Amino acid sequence: MTDSSAREGHPIDFHTVHADALAEQRDAIEAIYAGQRSGVIVRGAFPESLRAPAVERLQSDALVDAWDEPNAGMTGGEIRTIGDAATPTFTHLRGPSIDFYDASAAAFAENTRRIFGDADPVARVSHVLSGLFGGRPAGPPAFDAEKTWSPCNYRALDPGEQIYSHHDNHFGLEVYQRMPADLDRSTALSWFVTLQAPDAGGELVVYGLWGSDPNPPMLPTRFLDTAALEARFHKHTCDLRDGDLVVFDAGRYVHRVTPVQGDRPRLTLGGFLTIAQDRSRLAFWA
Repeated sequence: MTDSSAREGHPIDFHTVHADALAEQRDAIEAIYAGQRSGVIVRGAFPESLRAPAVERLQSDALVDAWDEPNAGMTGGEIRTIGDAATPTFTHLRGPSIDFYDASAAAFAENTRRIFGDADPVARVSHVLSGLFGGRPAGPPAFDAEKTWSPCNYRALDPGEQIYSHHDNHFGLEVYQRMPADLDRSTALSWFVTLQAPDAGGELVVYGLWGSDPNPPMLPTRFLDTAALEARFHKHTCDLRDGDLVVFDAGRYVHRVTPVQGDRPRLTLGGFLTIAQDRSRLAFWA
């Protein structure tokens, strides 16, 4: 077994705070964005009263028609989603087109009503992220003169499925032509809320390899070599519980989600975030 002191790559530093004490981490997002910290976990970000009805509905027959499979055909990585994300997928290798994403964003409010009823999960996300950014405004950015980006999307990782090792630096995709120019693109942070943790597995693992580092360990398939990451690099496995929100530097750090085990799917809502170049506001989207 490789001693942790002999491992390669960048150090990894996560902090944890309870949702009732966000002032203790009011500089967290700026520190993560500046590369001074890797991530922060907010315990109890979504209380049971907000989360439990959504979990029940997400697994009901009434929402079967809303789910999509953007990675259909990717063995072991067939995540299900409600709402598209501005990322490459197995079915859209260059990410969604502007029109495709626009149509998905237009359906966000109705999908969210079907999942959360009269509750407002976006307001809760805005509150938590704002608290990690010194109380400054947090919300989805403008998509055009009349619309905004989707604040998040909904995700299910079923037993046996995983998210393979990758990093998230997607600003070069076509859809990001609609991202406001005053937002910082030096990295993108990822965030998500665990609505339902699986029986086992489904863990977020962050490695001390940055996407910009030279000569990453690769397989002949051009996927990152996860076995090499596990053996050689610093790593951190996040302890995420029902209702927790995590923010981490997905634009720099290579990360993955381990295969889900047991009978329950891993259910999350989430997306990405960045901050204005003048640090006046935070923008989050799926």
